[in-house]
Amino acid sequence: MVVGVGIDIIKIAKIKNSIKKWGDSFLNRVFNPEEVDHILEGKMYYQRLAARFAAKEAVIKVISKEEPLALRDVIILNRKNGAPYCKLKKNLSVNIFLSISHIEDYAVACAVAEKKV
Repeated sequence: MVVGVGIDIIKIAKIKNSIKKWGDSFLNRVFNPEEVDHILEGKMYYQRLAARFAAKEAVIKVISKEEPLALRDVIILNRKNGAPYCKLKKNLSVNIFLSISHIEDYAVACAVAEKKV
């Protein structure tokens, strides 16, 4: 049973500017090491981080009625085939399904929470 849907969109420049201004302290405050370790700096670096940020926000929106979450409580990773998935640091009774996309200027994510049976 679906218990919620969350969506978020962000300008990639906002993430890029935050990283340039605060560097590792921003990355460490928002992301878990396993989220950023495999993202190599390059053409898509900021787009991928912005997409993960949007996914975290979408997950927080969908779960916030049940349990307050911080950005670092939500871990956004990719399966071997590239599909995104979400791990939660808190043991909640929901499965999260994600869709993430990014283009030159924006990243967007949608999260659907389904009650575990």
